[in-house]
Formats: sequence, structure tokens, C-alpha cells
Amino acid sequence: MPSWLLIDDSPVEAKAFAANLSFQDGLSIEHLGANDAAKALGTGDLKPAGVLMDVDLSNELGPQQTGPGMSQNIRIAQQRQSIPSFPIVRFSLREKILENIGRDSSSDDIFDLKIEKDGLSDPVLRDSARARLIGVRQIYDALEGGDIALPALLGLEEDTWCRWGSSALLSDFEVGDRAYQRASPLVRLMVHPGLLIEEAFVGFRLGIDTTASSGWADVLAALSGYAYRGVASDCFPRWWARGLEQWWQEELGFDLPLAGTDIAQRVELLGKTFKDLVPLSMPKGSMGNRPWRYCLLSKEQRYEIIPVDPARGVKLKPRSPMPSWLDPLYASLGAALQNRDDPRLDKEDLKRLQPYARNA
Repeated sequence: MPSWLLIDDSPVEAKAFAANLSFQDGLSIEHLGANDAAKALGTGDLKPAGVLMDVDLSNELGPQQTGPGMSQNIRIAQQRQSIPSFPIVRFSLREKILENIGRDSSSDDIFDLKIEKDGLSDPVLRDSARARLIGVRQIYDALEGGDIALPALLGLEEDTWCRWGSSALLSDFEVGDRAYQRASPLVRLMVHPGLLIEEAFVGFRLGIDTTASSGWADVLAALSGYAYRGVASDCFPRWWARGLEQWWQEELGFDLPLAGTDIAQRVELLGKTFKDLVPLSMPKGSMGNRPWRYCLLSKEQRYEIIPVDPARGVKLKPRSPMPSWLDPLYASLGAALQNRDDPRLDKEDLKRLQPYARNA
């Protein structure tokens, strides 16, 4: 497998980031200047495992390039099949993203992933970035291995897919005629909560403080049959959201729908089967007691997953249209009040929740 390429106009900084993210026998990343990348693209010699693309390439001498512009040229070449399909990851400092892209969402769909350079000195964030890069490459490899039905690719039998999957996702997957087009909905499925959710979501949807509950491992063990087992599952530990609700009603036998219960009810009911579970305490600024969504603003600004009760949260308008198989976006009331000028915030929700503002 060839190395990933980090296309950047600051060689010293880029080589440092490449060395920081690379690790032996798992992920190899090398720096390549923008002009050299453009030449390799023109001759058809650009054939890396994937590309990490900075958005601002203006410091390099010669013909000026932009990260989104070069990425679009790569996708055009992949559509023509003059170069193979490989993932493209937006990789830049947050200030550069705001300066060069801002609220313009036109380049969003070009990139498989978006990783900020900020914070990658943190081992947890660095390991998460590594896992995502390896996982997205695994998705491309699986798609290039020949035609495979989507349910099988995602590790499900047809009957289970009918219960947990989505015909809309199947349509989005099948419409693509190139690997990079078919990879796009699969990567979104892994990265954004919807049909699949990560462990933190499983915890707050069950109303459990996972860090304080010594019985949490027993709950996860009981949910093993509902864990995601498809392509890149070792890099994206996830659970089927509809599987979680099926487990609640069919295996545990609870009549009340999971989403319709509050934290106290969830933990009380779970306590009939599991021991040593501590109820979740909603973080300051996140109102309500029926956590189901998460606060996008907290994740964007502090890399934190904060649970949100949709009835006491503020809807956010997506930068670009979102498919129905992804969860709608929310902000906690506290985060919304601190970011009132964010144009994505639903003004009607802010008005509706104004009586609770003093407690947020």
C-alpha cells in the first residue's frame, strides 16, 4: 500500500504533522508540495493511499493553488479514471478554514473527512484521527474489491437490514459509478450519528453515566449482537441505533419506547437486569431529562460530546443538505445562547426556549 500524501505549502510544519500522525506498519504519511502534486495529477502519477489536503496553499511559489480547487481537480480525474479513487481529507488549522472557506459549503462534498490540525498533540485526538484515516482507506479497499451488496458490506443479513437500515442510504450508495462516490455515504454513515451511533451516544440514550457506572461493561456485553460488524468496524466502533431500540423493547421487554422515557425511568428499568448503573447528570447548559441528540457546537469548539434533550435543544440548519438517514443537528440551549450570532441556529427554537435561558 502506498503512503498517504499531505499536500501543504509549509514543508517544515507539514513534515512535523506527517510524522506525528504516522505510525509503524499502520499509517504512513509523506509531505508533497502543491506544485509537485499538480504535476503528478497532470501526468496521472498521483496514486497515494489517500490525500490530506490543506485549504490554504498560497505560500508556495509558482502557479497558485487552493486546497478545495486541487481536490476538485482530483475528483474530476478520478471520474475520468485517469487516476485511481482514493480518499481526500481536508486537513487544516481552524483559523485557515474560517479564513478561506468560512460559511461557504460548496466544497464540503469533495472531502471524505475533515480533520483539524488543532489539538492533534493530544494523544486521544491523534489516535482518533489515525483510526479515521485507516478506516476510510478500508472502505475504499472494500469498494475496489468488486461488487458487493450494501447490507453485506455493512455486516447485516437482508432481514436485519430491513429493520435497521435505510432504503434512502441504499439509493445514495447505488447511484455512484466510481469508488469515491460510493464511499461518500459510507463515510458519512460512520462519522455522523444516524443509523450508527458511537459508545457515548449509546450511554446517554440509555441515561447512564458510563464513566461512573461499574456495570457499564455488562450493558455493552449484552448489546454485542447490535454492534456494527461491517467494513472498517475496527476503526469505527459503532452500534445500530434501531438495534438499540429493538433490544430495549424485544429483549428487555419494556413497553415504553426508549426515546419516550426520561433518565430516571431508563436507569430504573435497566436496573432490573443490570447492577451498578449511575444515572446520567445532564451537563450545565443542556436542559431537559430525555437525552437523545448531541450538541454540535460543543463538538466543534471543544471536541466534547454533550447530550441534548431535543425538546429543550435548539435545532441547527446544516451547511448543506443532509440525507434522511442521518440525525438532525442540535445545540444545547447554553451553547446556543453563547453563540447567538451563529446563523445556523433556529430562531424559533431560541424564542421558544427563552423562559429557560436563566437556568442554561
